[in-house]
Amino acid sequence: MKTLKLTSPYMRGPDVRTMQQAMRDHHWLKGEVDGVYGPLSAQSAYRSKYWLGYQKLDQTAGDVLLGYLTGKRLPTDAMKKRAAARKAVVPATPLREKALAWMTTKLGTKENPAGSNRIDWASEWYGLIGPWCAMAVTRAYVEAGSQSFRRTQRYAYVPYIVNDARAGANNLTLTNTPQPGDLVCYDWEGNGVADHVGLFESWIAVGSGTFKAVEGNTSVGNDSNGGECMRRDRSRSLVQAFVHVGR
Repeated sequence: MKTLKLTSPYMRGPDVRTMQQAMRDHHWLKGEVDGVYGPLSAQSAYRSKYWLGYQKLDQTAGDVLLGYLTGKRLPTDAMKKRAAARKAVVPATPLREKALAWMTTKLGTKENPAGSNRIDWASEWYGLIGPWCAMAVTRAYVEAGSQSFRRTQRYAYVPYIVNDARAGANNLTLTNTPQPGDLVCYDWEGNGVADHVGLFESWIAVGSGTFKAVEGNTSVGNDSNGGECMRRDRSRSLVQAFVHVGR
């Protein structure tokens, strides 16, 4: 089997279908067995490796992973130990929901003074005075207990979030089925560079792709640098990536 990974265009074919079916048999594939190695398949490969006890986690899939999934390979003792430890610490409340709950406590807070990009719980807390939407979600996830977000280190720049999710780095993965608290990265201009990030809250209408999000540094007149933490109505057409945080 060739090594499967996220590419543009997506990898396709019988190898992909075989891997998808094996992941689905373990209930680790959330999408369809369609022979297309897209974001959901890549996320499922990451999920499979996590619960199998892999030490190094990424979104690639090949013969070794297939062997573990089909029983042709047996997990090592170290893998079994890691898998057991991970199952033992599954939180009662998902990390993403904790982050969202914390972020909603900041609704209505504004920069002081206006237009300064200074806000005590985001940019000043992070240690970088500048556009602070990414620093806001970083604070929310740090407060939730995430290991993926770190004060002064990551993340203060939205494209870095998208790049890491595409690479499966720092426990970030792409998802097409966002849940409350997952990250929403927007590309207002459609130029391939993410401009803004918030936390997905709920669908308004799945069919039309409209949803609610809680975002920092926004306003009705300035989506990306408006200076307030707000609940916004958004459209999927403006989203570059939905991102799930593993831990």
